[in-house]
Amino acid sequence: MKLHSRLSLVVTTIILITSIAVGAFSINSSYRNQLNLLDSIISKVVEQLKNSQEDSLLLATYLADESDLNFSVSYVSAEGSLISLNDNELELIETPSIKQIRSSLNSAITIDQVRVRSFEISENEFLLLYYSLIDTEKTKDENIKYLIIFTFLIMFFAFLSVYLIFRKDFELNSIAKTLQKNQEKMKNFIGDASHELKTPLTVIKGYFELLEKTNSDIGKADKYRQRIHSEILRMQEIIDDLLLITELDELREAADSPVCISDLIEKHLFDLGNLQPSRVLKNNIAPEIYVRIKEFYLDQLFSNIFSNIIRYTPENSKVEVNLTHSSNQVQITIDDSGPGLPNEYYSDGIQAFSRFDKSRSRESGGSGLGMTIIHKIVNKNDGSVKLSLSKFGGLRMTITLTKG
Repeated sequence: MKLHSRLSLVVTTIILITSIAVGAFSINSSYRNQLNLLDSIISKVVEQLKNSQEDSLLLATYLADESDLNFSVSYVSAEGSLISLNDNELELIETPSIKQIRSSLNSAITIDQVRVRSFEISENEFLLLYYSLIDTEKTKDENIKYLIIFTFLIMFFAFLSVYLIFRKDFELNSIAKTLQKNQEKMKNFIGDASHELKTPLTVIKGYFELLEKTNSDIGKADKYRQRIHSEILRMQEIIDDLLLITELDELREAADSPVCISDLIEKHLFDLGNLQPSRVLKNNIAPEIYVRIKEFYLDQLFSNIFSNIIRYTPENSKVEVNLTHSSNQVQITIDDSGPGLPNEYYSDGIQAFSRFDKSRSRESGGSGLGMTIIHKIVNKNDGSVKLSLSKFGGLRMTITLTKG
């Protein structure tokens, strides 16, 4: 939905809610005021009955005839009989219960669209003063109908006005989208940073407190300092990775010079073989294959891939790398014989593994952002990453990039 349509909808919704709220409050207030006014007339009659020494039945009938309010007077005997005392078309359908009568001694109550107030003559003998609410309810219903009509008219003109004002404001729409995108990036960055930095900070704090308590044991103090130093390095790695993720989220830059991906993979395989001499390595890398991406990003891509292999697979397990190409694409397939992943991570794809990578980084070290970086670098090149079961029983990662 375009911005001007959304704004029209938002403004219309606000006006709708405001109109209904104000209208409902006004109608309800008017209804209550009218009810209070009519109730006050009856209350004055009750007060006169309380303060008078005259016969209550005769006085109530007289006051009903003289009042501007058309109300009825009935007598309720001790046996529960209801006897009308004045000439009025309004009659109660049935005698109110003794509970209802006593409830209306101090204030009027509503029974079947009739407003009732009672006055106790003697024990279990009452006068009932009551008037119809039909006209009052009818007025209220008419006001509600007018409110609905008025609200729909306001909604229509509000939607039309806002739509016309913002119909051609594409620049504002673009700015809003950019702000929303930047806000989401910042939210993700802050979330990643706070989540990933919490663990090393907790460890540093704990060992720092232990270090303060260790006065004479030099051996323990040295170990605590080593752990603090190790966690500081880990924090630095996390911060570097978070900054890289932020950089990768920025707007696309102009196309870089082609980079020889063949040589870069060979370099990382050479490093892997030196770091873990017992690992079985096999490569089928086509020579002189180029891709158009920053060399720094491509180096970070394979650094994270092979770092994951070092961390999460046995040192003597197999790794096979295949590099192939077509007229416009380059495909890298990396198979390992490690423990692999639960089946759901293969079906859910790279995003699911990104979460998995973060959780297992607590035990294996690293920032836990490796797969996120891999995903973003590949996306930067309009490529794709697929996770599947390796032919060795571990993880197969298939990366497709645009050829340079």
